[in-house]
Amino acid sequence: MQRITSELPYLDQAGHVYVPLAGPARSCLKLNRHASRVWREALRRPLELDTLPAPDRDFLLGLVRGGTLNSAPAPEGV
Repeated sequence: MQRITSELPYLDQAGHVYVPLAGPARSCLKLNRHASRVWREALRRPLELDTLPAPDRDFLLGLVRGGTLNSAPAPEGV
């Protein structure tokens, strides 16, 4: 199980998540509705990345590689 946390502040409004400095040339990244749902679920509780659909897993891992999200093992019993 992995605990996903955001390394950047973000705004969750009107069905979308907005992440400043995470887009091209450090612009604001606006996630579409599906990506916003994936983001919210990932930050809500620990998850098994291997059980996610490949596009969702790749999306989250791309944000981890880019420094927008952090992934760490979840504490036992969570």
